[in-house]
Amino acid sequence: MGKRVIALMLTAVMALSLFGCGAAAETPAESEATEESTEALAQEQEDSGETEAADETTKEVWGGQTGEVCGDENGEYTVGVIIHTTTDYLCAKLKSYTDYLGKEYSVKFSYYIIENFADETYLAGIENLCAQGVDGIITTNFSGTAVLQGLKICEDNGVYMGVGWSQIDEQIKDQVYASDYFVGGAYESEVQAGKDIIESLISAGCTNIAPIGYEPGITCHDRRWQGMMEAFEEHPEINKAGEYRGLEFTKAVEDYLASDETIDGIAITLLGIEYCMEPIKSAGREGKVKIAFVDLSENCGEYLESGDVVCAIGGQYVDVVFPFIFMYNALNGTPLEKTEVPVNFITCKSAEEFENYANYLHADGVYCWTAEELKDVIVKYNPDATADMLVEMGANYSSEDTMARHGVN
Repeated sequence: MGKRVIALMLTAVMALSLFGCGAAAETPAESEATEESTEALAQEQEDSGETEAADETTKEVWGGQTGEVCGDENGEYTVGVIIHTTTDYLCAKLKSYTDYLGKEYSVKFSYYIIENFADETYLAGIENLCAQGVDGIITTNFSGTAVLQGLKICEDNGVYMGVGWSQIDEQIKDQVYASDYFVGGAYESEVQAGKDIIESLISAGCTNIAPIGYEPGITCHDRRWQGMMEAFEEHPEINKAGEYRGLEFTKAVEDYLASDETIDGIAITLLGIEYCMEPIKSAGREGKVKIAFVDLSENCGEYLESGDVVCAIGGQYVDVVFPFIFMYNALNGTPLEKTEVPVNFITCKSAEEFENYANYLHADGVYCWTAEELKDVIVKYNPDATADMLVEMGANYSSEDTMARHGVN
């Protein structure tokens, strides 16, 4: 009880510091130059009376709500989930999957919505959830050595921790795996995704490509950027129009297009249509500049059909299955061997490929693996369940595999 009280007090202190941070997308790691640039842009928009559509998109994708609950409200176990939103195309589906799994397996899910990706924010989330009395925590995008600090909080409170959408840093992997409270995790082939979006633009005939990435510090985006840069190195015949990593994605597109009228491709490590299409249209370059990106949205099919988008990669809502299964087995006293599962992305280069994903993996009530199928990797139902079976699931994840298993011709 004493630990819970201390945790709650620490959470309050951290929360007060976070509320003073300002915009939802800012992090303490931002440089003074970035802050000044952001303030200048905001003042310019205020003075002109303009409000960019991308500003609202940013608020929706990176903003915050707290206290959301799903699954079985009277569940045998309570699992906290730390994530940046539950309202966009990807994360709303992830939450609906946990709602479905929670009701099937008597688990209550309590969501803690972070307002930025600073280490302190994640640690505050872990403190908060531990103070609530959860049995386990799944935290997404948690990178760097701060994982050890988060794990120590969990150990002190007797709470299990799993990590999604991010691979544990090799420098601390042995320490993390040595903890009785780390259960396992999952991550996507981010480097390959970065390479794929550049190579898809090259295949579409682009010769002058502008790369855009989220600011450094988030493992998944850092690795997507790494893949993009590797692709440029492997294709010296292609011009790299510059490099932008920050938070003002729409402005970056505008600046690229204004400075170089020969740019014919834009590669971005996150929502491409939302941040790129309006400035392309405003510059009168519609049909002349193609985009490729990571993170699907509901309008991908339309733009793949028109040819404005040549590659859209995503589908990683399924990632939550893996830390959940590791955690559920541990909570039942039958932990699997600890590992981090590499999970495929869904790559869509045509409207048909996106429609297959949307219809058979993402539609309401449709999930890649049903609760019945997942019993194969839960020792409670299958004494022969192993972590290797989860690794195989991650390697096989695709629209085609899901459609075949669910009897779709």
